[in-house]
Amino acid sequence: MSWSPQQDAAIRAVRGWITDPKGAQVFRLFGYAGTGKTTLAKEIAEKVKGKVLYATFTGKAALVLRKKGCDGASTIHSLIYRTEIDPETGIAEFKLNDESDLAEAALLIVDEVSMVGEDLARDLLGFGTRILVLGDPAQLPPVKGEGYFINGEPDVMLTEVHRQAQDNPIIRMSMDIRQGKELQVGTHGNSLVTPSRSLGRDRLGELVLGADQLLCGLNRTRVSYNQRIRAMKGLQGSSQPWHPTKGDRLICLRNDKDKHLFNGGLWDAQRIEDLGDKLAINVNSLDEERDPLRVEVFPHFFNGTEQTIPWQEKRGTQEFTFGWAITCHKSQGSQWDNVIIFDESGAFRDAKRNWLYTAVTRAAEQVTVIV
Repeated sequence: MSWSPQQDAAIRAVRGWITDPKGAQVFRLFGYAGTGKTTLAKEIAEKVKGKVLYATFTGKAALVLRKKGCDGASTIHSLIYRTEIDPETGIAEFKLNDESDLAEAALLIVDEVSMVGEDLARDLLGFGTRILVLGDPAQLPPVKGEGYFINGEPDVMLTEVHRQAQDNPIIRMSMDIRQGKELQVGTHGNSLVTPSRSLGRDRLGELVLGADQLLCGLNRTRVSYNQRIRAMKGLQGSSQPWHPTKGDRLICLRNDKDKHLFNGGLWDAQRIEDLGDKLAINVNSLDEERDPLRVEVFPHFFNGTEQTIPWQEKRGTQEFTFGWAITCHKSQGSQWDNVIIFDESGAFRDAKRNWLYTAVTRAAEQVTVIV
């Protein structure tokens, strides 16, 4: 493999850090999409003496890492936590796993670090293992309380997109966005940029249902498309049509350390029980292999009236809503093979480029941008 001068300098810098016994615990290797962060990380890992682990915030991103040859890539939480079942209540509790493979590893490589918050980062750092974090500062700033690693200054910043990556239509689009160019309407490999008016209702429905994930910018758009997708799929609750039902995709809206829930995690609804003031929902994670979980959610989250719930009453409950369509902000840290984007970047003014760049780079293989 031949490296550019910038990539070669990055490899030497990371290797120097790894071999320096007095080096910091964390090394930040940042770079834009297509600059070869993951490829460089694999090259570095091959020369490390000892076990190297790969992890990322979501199962979707871990799957992308494994496809790129990072064997054994897992979610951070499955790597460092274990489940304990209370024998009296049957409730699952998540505890830090002191026997995690991380304790004996020589290096942990964490990709897509924008969603890693302070609590999770401190639990990771508590193992004392060296951590190489990979991130992309051209993405949207992470939501409040997250971005523990990405908010720091990079030790190395990769800016040169290598030649092979430039042939990838998604990378090419991301470069145009970063450079302030308008996306060109038309086909880009198997990806598409098209005005909504050029699509008939049936064709739009096909694209939406054929995608792995729909991304938008505004909450009102998210609510509208979740309603439309549920109608197309014939999903409606038993007590109220707008309640979730078996087979609905849900997204977690708030971290819950006790239940090991993370903001932005996607879940499949399995069983719903109407408790009157709340809904008890059995959910399966779509991001990682773990036991099903029972959560209690105010139904207000499913019809957009959650702002009316007094904060005192939210204690002990969880926050979920429909996840067929999600905002770009909630998509950070994840990737899907086939993504459809409703371009609402104009609503974000100074962050317009960051928004569209983040949305487009959530797609691993194919993206459709509705402008």
